[in-house]
Amino acid sequence: MNAHRNGHRNLSLLLPLCLAPLLLTLVSCSAAARPSKAESTLANFAKDVVIPLEARSRPNPLAAAPAAAKEGLALYQQSCAVCHGSDGRSDTPIGRGLYPPALDLTSPHVKRWSDAELFWIIRNGIRLTGMPAWNGQLSDDQTWKTVLAVRELQKATPAPPPPATARLSAGELAKEGSLLFRQENCIGCHGLRGEGGTIGPDLSDEGRRGRTDAWMIGHLLDPSAYAPGSIMPPARNLSEQQIRALTAFLRAQK
Repeated sequence: MNAHRNGHRNLSLLLPLCLAPLLLTLVSCSAAARPSKAESTLANFAKDVVIPLEARSRPNPLAAAPAAAKEGLALYQQSCAVCHGSDGRSDTPIGRGLYPPALDLTSPHVKRWSDAELFWIIRNGIRLTGMPAWNGQLSDDQTWKTVLAVRELQKATPAPPPPATARLSAGELAKEGSLLFRQENCIGCHGLRGEGGTIGPDLSDEGRRGRTDAWMIGHLLDPSAYAPGSIMPPARNLSEQQIRALTAFLRAQK
């Protein structure tokens, strides 16, 4: 146990030293410009590696208090909805204008985080993203209540799909898919035009591979059935339109 703790502590101390050269490249970067490869790497690294190293695995002390979630929802609307939306899906001009875009709090990416990790994120914010630290505005109890609010939003019934007459055009779908590709952290595993991870295949020319919409949708919903041995998680919690949007975005990569 002590060795494990020391390992995490040593890694936490080494991270700033390892990242210092990359951080120096960000000094003159504008949020209005296309992010550099270094900036993209650091932004996704900050969300998925640094946070868990600092977070503690402890239960939410207010989880058994029914009124706490209701109070948390009120706090959420006051402090979080401007970026993450009243439903947690981050479909707001400010949330989508951030880099990386404000995460959809109902997404599998966020659902994987423990209550303790969400508590840490709210209290401390995330460097290199638009997520601020709320430790000066929210008490510990208020922060735990806000965590409960996020869980309530995640349990909410998904919005019904729009009627056929309100379907997005191919261009609009591809634009929505581009946002989802980053919100769901697909970019963390897949390369795309010089940025992203290397765990999965590079998708920069996915649209040239001749795959049908049906194949791509099926692969998103059940990856291992289409690519035996795949470790990619299924996207079954996404709506039909979101699946179609990701498909349109990937088909546009040529």
